[in-house]
This record gives sequence, structure tokens and C-alpha cells, in this order.
Amino acid sequence: MYCGVVFDMDGVLIDSEPIIRAAAQLAAVELDREVTDSFYASLLGLPSRAVEAAFKLEFGVAFPLDDYRRRFERRYRDEVNTRGIAPKPGIPALLDALIERGIPIAVATSTHSPNAESALAAAGLLGRLPVYVTGDQVRVGKPAPDIFLAAAERIGVAPTACIAVEDSEVGARAATAAGMFTLLVPDLKPPSAEVIALVHEVIDSMPAAAVRILALLSDRQ
Repeated sequence: MYCGVVFDMDGVLIDSEPIIRAAAQLAAVELDREVTDSFYASLLGLPSRAVEAAFKLEFGVAFPLDDYRRRFERRYRDEVNTRGIAPKPGIPALLDALIERGIPIAVATSTHSPNAESALAAAGLLGRLPVYVTGDQVRVGKPAPDIFLAAAERIGVAPTACIAVEDSEVGARAATAAGMFTLLVPDLKPPSAEVIALVHEVIDSMPAAAVRILALLSDRQ
């Protein structure tokens, strides 16, 4: 029934959310603001325009977004250079298994293209993931389905024949709206009861999700 897999990136393929959160919080401190863990969690999976709107709502319309963005980018690069980015447990082996089976795979991430490419490269995954759709490549970001629909089109698989793997509620809404079989693997934020009811399955770890993905694909073989 299923013959393609579309992955979110941050928190699914790579263990980047703690790095991004640290950079976001440190950049805010430089501007005498505080990005709390709860506020950061509310931003997970959102496209950049929605994140910017959330910052304006949280800190006021006078908040210097351009300055903050520059500070964040610098802090993010410093964090990556210091700590690196690790793939999530089980991901390299899962990608290798999918490639060996000839399963089309893609990434659908709200992160903009240059940052997505550099993050995947830093985690050693870029060579396994030549197809990726980023937030700057679609008109409407998550939770709209556009990014998942574009990913399915690029790998030549109908959306309803794709398994989507997400860690955020925003991303899960986008994947289900695209008609994909959606696995939610929560990372930093526990899912709400509404989203648990919306997705097809909630799985507590990427290694467990990898086993489930291969099982769902087994009927194709």
C-alpha cells in the first residue's frame, strides 16, 4: 500500500531542536528578552513567517526581528561548530535500508534551503537525502499540506501512498492534510489529545518508528 517516505528534518532526522532552542534563547538574552521553553515549543514546525508573527505578538511590534535573526544565525552556527549535529538514533540505518529497497524518500522541512542543506550535511545525511523541500520553496508553510504535496510530487509517489514522519503538531497537521499515513514521533513537546486522535500512530522513539516504517512497507516487497 505504501511506497514512499517523507521525513520532517529537525527532531526527526537530526537531533537539532536542542541546538536551535539554545541559539534562540541566547539570541533573545542579547536583546534583554526571554524565549521560554514553552514559547519555543509553541513555535515547533512553524514556517518562518508564522514564527516572526509569534515573536511580534510575544514581544511587541517594535521587536527588532532582523537584528534578532542575525544574532540567532550566529549563535546557531556557533552551537553547531561546538556541538555538531547528530542524526536521531536509528536514522542512518533506516535511510540505508530504504535506499537498498529502492523506496523513494524526501525531506519536508520548514527550514530554509541553505540551512537545511548545511544541517543535513553536518549530520552526515545529505548524501542519502538528495530530495528535500524547504520552507522557502512553497507558497504556504505548515500546517498547510503544500510542502508534503510538493515532496510527494518530487519523488513521484501519490501522497496517499506516502508515510510521513513528524515530531511536531504543526507538521502532523500538514502531513495528514496531505493525505499521508502520518507517524508522530514527539521530540521536545508532548502531543495534545487532538493531534493524537488526528494522526495514524504515535511512536515514542525513532528506532521504534524505523521498525514500523519498514513493516508498513513490507507489503510492497
